[in-house]
Amino acid sequence: MTRAQDIVDQILSDERYVNSRIFSERTYTDEPILRAGARKTACPHQEALFSEDEAIKDVDRGVGVHPDLHARLQQARARRALPPEYRKMRRMAGSPRRGGTSSWRLFYEQGKLMEDFEDDFDGECSFDCYFPTYEAMSDFQLRCYFGWRTRLRHGEVTYATLPFLFVHAYELLCGIGAPEGMPGLAELDEFAEQYKGISQAFDSYMRRWRHDYIVFHGLDAQLLAPLPNDFGSKNVVVLRAAERVLLDNRLSEWPVKHLDGMPTQEELLDALVALSRYRADRSRFVRENKEAVAQITCNVFARMVAHCNKRRKTNYIDGLFGPATGRSYFMFPSAVFWTGKRHEDVRYEASAGEVYICSRGFWTREYPCRRTDKSKELGALLHAIDARTRLAFGDAHPLKEKPLPKYQAKFVDEEIEAYLARKKAAEAAHIRIDRNSLAGIRNASIRTQEALLTEDDMDIEPAEKPKAAPQVVVEVQAQRAPANTLGLSEEHLQLLLALLDGSPLEQYDDMFLTLAADSINEALLDEIGDTVVEFDGGSPVLVEDYIQDVKDMLG
Repeated sequence: MTRAQDIVDQILSDERYVNSRIFSERTYTDEPILRAGARKTACPHQEALFSEDEAIKDVDRGVGVHPDLHARLQQARARRALPPEYRKMRRMAGSPRRGGTSSWRLFYEQGKLMEDFEDDFDGECSFDCYFPTYEAMSDFQLRCYFGWRTRLRHGEVTYATLPFLFVHAYELLCGIGAPEGMPGLAELDEFAEQYKGISQAFDSYMRRWRHDYIVFHGLDAQLLAPLPNDFGSKNVVVLRAAERVLLDNRLSEWPVKHLDGMPTQEELLDALVALSRYRADRSRFVRENKEAVAQITCNVFARMVAHCNKRRKTNYIDGLFGPATGRSYFMFPSAVFWTGKRHEDVRYEASAGEVYICSRGFWTREYPCRRTDKSKELGALLHAIDARTRLAFGDAHPLKEKPLPKYQAKFVDEEIEAYLARKKAAEAAHIRIDRNSLAGIRNASIRTQEALLTEDDMDIEPAEKPKAAPQVVVEVQAQRAPANTLGLSEEHLQLLLALLDGSPLEQYDDMFLTLAADSINEALLDEIGDTVVEFDGGSPVLVEDYIQDVKDMLG
């Protein structure tokens, strides 16, 4: 009896049970510790401790419970108070009439059932699923999801696990909880903004799904935003239009007079820059001499079109980016999407040259080129035009030469010479008047006039006062002082020195490093003509080919 009493005293003194309601509100008397038959257990107090009924009452009354029981008690409460709508959802999945219906249709029908449902359940759970749906959730996870969605609809933006975010995005795509069309797009945009940055994958999918939502529902094409890694089909269309006019008129140089369907020189230059790996738009020289660079570039472009038409099997633009193409297009990739009806046949023009076609429920995308990455060949040509024009113009910041086919280098040099010849001829034909000589010319003319007047002429009518000389516009050319600094701030210069020395960059945050790298690249573009700082594994590093050039510039 003494040993049994010792065991009881040991159990009652255990810290895990001291604060438990089981012992705080009951009086215990002697009873057998071992029970006979099916009710036998090693410890009756353990059986009482894990009683869900008692533990749930403790939680409701604010009494603390053991941490190991918290998750289990939450699930027990959610299961015991499960609203009937959840049971109806479960029955839909097992309905005999469903047969082999896809999980997408099941998701759509379950979502429509729960479209206006609200749950005041305030629970938290972990839910990891690669392709989340309602059926992938337990009853407890379902209550957590719909509780979170209810709060979100009432304007309370709280943390949610990533699969919950995807499930709600599926609902909006399917028209669950938001009318299709512009109202649905507004809900989709608001939701994407509320949880922007929570995950790179979430942001990427939301951009793609937004694009497809606009196309699928035939909304205004002006609402479309460029997709990631999409350089814009309109630029290829501009090049093709120029190429077509040049070939139709058998021209090997840019026409002096504007022809129908021909882009302007500036439009062609902007399209070439957008499609090129060389960022000529960041070049100071190009910005300051854009008209001259545009003329030279357009004439080089015309010669390349004529050259490829004569010597190659494919034309110039097809050689750069491939021919126009049409491919199958999958709407809302990686999303659970179902509408309940087949989409009508439609042709949707997203932009010039980019068309989406739906036929019998299947989508295809027509694009003006096969390749959708920026051209390295075009970048080399634009870099050569920038570098060689600087030399011809005597610019103080020459670019480092890069390899270029000899015939292309010949085209560039000849067009630069032709431009300078035209400019010289135009300047020679321009009349220049020296303002300092105007007074002498005026006095000489007065003396000549007086000598020609007779005495009678002088009596009849006195000589008129000479009229004021007409205003003459005199061209004044400002002399640009050569730059003597890189134009970097002290912080950006220190970062550049740290990259040269291989010093640690722990004192800089990611935002500063990104902005500083862009500033350094832009400042050194005129000198080196290429990107100097690039990111490797999230950290900025100097491109090895240009380390010595940077050292020379910094002394």
